[in-house]
Amino acid sequence: MDYEILSCGEREIPSAAVRLLYQQEGWWQERSEDDLAAVIASGPAVGAWKGDQLVGFARAVSDGRFRAYVEDVVVDTAHRGSGCGAALMAALHAELSGIDVVSLFCHEDLVGFYEQAGYRFTHQRIAHRVAAPPTNQLEPQARRSARCDTSS
Repeated sequence: MDYEILSCGEREIPSAAVRLLYQQEGWWQERSEDDLAAVIASGPAVGAWKGDQLVGFARAVSDGRFRAYVEDVVVDTAHRGSGCGAALMAALHAELSGIDVVSLFCHEDLVGFYEQAGYRFTHQRIAHRVAAPPTNQLEPQARRSARCDTSS
């Protein structure tokens, strides 16, 4: 199938369409469209289009110079196995040109796909720290100020 792969700077990637792709995977059910719009705008992000329909999405987080991390790659179930994911990765790599190291982690079923895209898996372990809800009722700014106040 032919897809038009464009960066978020070339064509707006609607957060509602990304949310639908995420919901198909069971990802990020609690995230709002406003949250997703902010994530997309922070780039780099690319979309796969079939006509007016967003059928795939990929994004990375980067310091812009040395490191980038591929955060999400998602393709509509009806378009998997058609080259859409590979095209998304190629476009995302173009957006990340000049970055020394691009990393990702994935489900073991996808290792072969990412190896074909040039990734080599190491024996490093991945750890996550998930933020807990605040335990006190201070306003967010007050919490930040309390943590960062070094004047005493």
